[in-house]
Amino acid sequence: MARLVLLAGMLALAGCAPAAPILTLPPLGAARPAGSADSVRYVIHISVDGLRPDAVERFDGAALPAFARLRREGAWTHNARTDADLRKTLPAHTDQITGRAALGPAGHGWTVNTDPAPGVTIHSNHGSYVASVFDVVHDAGRRTGAFVSKSKFSLVDLSYDADHGAPDTTGPDDGRDKIDTFVYASDTAELTDQLLADEAREPFAYAFLHLRDPDATGHWWGWSVRRGSHYLRAVQRADVQVGRVLALVDRDPRLRGRTVVIVTSDHGGTGHSHYAERPRHFTVPFYVWGAGVAPSDLYADTPETRQDPGAENVGWDALRQPVRNGDAANLALALLGLPPVPGSTIGTQHPLRVSETPRSAP
Repeated sequence: MARLVLLAGMLALAGCAPAAPILTLPPLGAARPAGSADSVRYVIHISVDGLRPDAVERFDGAALPAFARLRREGAWTHNARTDADLRKTLPAHTDQITGRAALGPAGHGWTVNTDPAPGVTIHSNHGSYVASVFDVVHDAGRRTGAFVSKSKFSLVDLSYDADHGAPDTTGPDDGRDKIDTFVYASDTAELTDQLLADEAREPFAYAFLHLRDPDATGHWWGWSVRRGSHYLRAVQRADVQVGRVLALVDRDPRLRGRTVVIVTSDHGGTGHSHYAERPRHFTVPFYVWGAGVAPSDLYADTPETRQDPGAENVGWDALRQPVRNGDAANLALALLGLPPVPGSTIGTQHPLRVSETPRSAP
């Protein structure tokens, strides 16, 4: 694994298209016309830490152009949910990469929200191997990358490195190291610089980008959504980085028409924290934008299996689940034409689906 640690400086403090069919699992075939649902070769998964959906709604499109574009051109909801039981950064992101809840017999079991103790992995804590989206993409012979802005994500690096990743039993042996490139930088502009440079050299089939700005500011200054607040300025900084990723997809002919970007968050917040049983804490956005994705409402895309939860924190036992940030792992794999994460439970029986942009007539 190429691991690059950037010891960065301190952080600078919908309507559904009615005729659109549902995007289905594409095979990794040969003829894949750019821009269609079966053209997807790359997924970039962005988690904006601590992002409250109503913070996005406070701005007009000119102030948050990237988030405005995601809503204008993508499938999205501002009423997705984080883990039903925990609203902590590291457990919630473990949901996002494993497709599992934190608790319960089938959960990933990670509940700690600090830098892990030396040698501790997701697997050693769980008692058995916990597969991830990185496993599935890597074992299919494709490149993966993780670009993170908090040191506690060393848990992910260690859990899926050459010593702790599972043997590859899928096709040719691509080794146990599931993350080809792991980058840590606390400055999210520098972190995004590195992602863009690496994507320009050779695109990742799956890349994960974590942007800490709203969360770091929320803990220090509070999750105020008043005009001009420190928190809203942090949301604007995150928008800049998301916009840079969208711009890369636009300008790189290898990515354009073949890439989907998934953007979500791990939790919201009020005051200076995000651990309570409050809608502002467990409500998160979820956006899907890119090749073959029609502008739509994610709940309208899958009405038979997903239900808008209103203001409720719906439990894992509900028959119709809300859209959850933990859907990101298996949605990314479905878009890439790959099977779900082994052992995952989020979005397996009832996959999250997005409407497909109707193809132009030849």
